[in-house]
Amino acid sequence: MKKILIIEDEKDIIDIATLILEDEGYEVASISEYPGFEKKVNDSKADLVLLDLNLQGYHGKDICKYIKGNDDLKQTSVVLMSANRDIKAVKEESGADAYIAKPFDLADFITTVRTNLNLAS
Repeated sequence: MKKILIIEDEKDIIDIATLILEDEGYEVASISEYPGFEKKVNDSKADLVLLDLNLQGYHGKDICKYIKGNDDLKQTSVVLMSANRDIKAVKEESGADAYIAKPFDLADFITTVRTNLNLAS
C-alpha cells in the first residue's frame, strides 16, 4: 500500500485530503507541528508528500528543499499545495515534483496524486 504524508497546518484540509486519499486506498499520515519535522518526515517512509507552502513559522519551500536534498528522501515525490499565485515558480525553485492549487478540484487532486505516486515507483 502506498503511503502519503500530508504536511499542513489547516485541520480541515488534512481531514478532507485524508478522507479522499484513504477512500482511494492509500495509507495517510499527517504532520501539523513543524519543530522536528525532519525526524517525522524520515520516519514516515512516505512515497509522496503533500506539502502546504505557508506553514505557521515555516515555509514549505524549505521543507521541500530538505526532502529533495536528503539522500534517503530525494526519491520521495513532493506535491506542493497552496493558494499562492506564484506556486508554479515556487515549485521550480524548491525542486517539487508538482503542485496543486487551492482550492483544488477533486478530480485534479486525485490525478496529481496518482501521477506522482507512479513517478515515485
